[in-house]
Amino acid sequence: FGLVHSTKYPNPVLSFDCTPGANQLAVGMANGVLAVRSRPKKKRPSHYGAGGETPGELAEHHLLRSSSDGQGRRPRWRNMLTANSYRYFLRGQNYKLSEDQVNDTSIAVASKPKKVNLKPFDKSLKKFRYREALDQSLQTRDPSIVLAVLEQLCAQGGDGHALQSALSQRNASSLQPIMKCLCKYVADPRTMKVSVPIAHALFDLYTQVVGISNEFDTKVMQLYERVHSEMKAQEELIQLQGMLEPLLFAQYSRN
Repeated sequence: FGLVHSTKYPNPVLSFDCTPGANQLAVGMANGVLAVRSRPKKKRPSHYGAGGETPGELAEHHLLRSSSDGQGRRPRWRNMLTANSYRYFLRGQNYKLSEDQVNDTSIAVASKPKKVNLKPFDKSLKKFRYREALDQSLQTRDPSIVLAVLEQLCAQGGDGHALQSALSQRNASSLQPIMKCLCKYVADPRTMKVSVPIAHALFDLYTQVVGISNEFDTKVMQLYERVHSEMKAQEELIQLQGMLEPLLFAQYSRN
């Protein structure tokens, strides 16, 4: 056997099939993409007309030019559909299958991708409006959404510019929801990796404001007490671990 033709695909091929006339080849790849290739039609010699038209095209042209709509007006001339025109890329979009084609399992119909409805804070993040994204997440009053947006702001860019842009230029009233969220989740082991950097960034920006607003000072004291109680609990746990380790080691050495 000799290799006659070969073609390459960007992903592994899982299945393929061709039409009975071997004019079209359908290939299904591992990433879910269906690639369909058609055999190009052979062009006939262009000695039929002055512009290279075939007899069928000349007859169609003659029919379009000679027919009229009863009022003496002839229909407009339509050029052939080629890749040089915009209509070429819109072909088949409004085509509807017949009943026989719908029941035919050999016809593969690609489903249209569903439009993803993004939340307002997701749209703001895509437009790099970090301050608006944080405010919109706080309006939901959902701690999971607020922490998710804060985590995205920490990871955005990697230099902390996004987080600093979202937290800066705020007054005491706009800082209240953020401080309330930090006071509640700063000691939670599941959210500690997000809330602790947020607290550091917040105090770096508003250290000079402490002592001016009573509301902000109250939240700062609540956050301090929350962190202090968590650190005290961690110290007690470490002491308890130090007391249990000799007992466990002695028990294991006897066994």
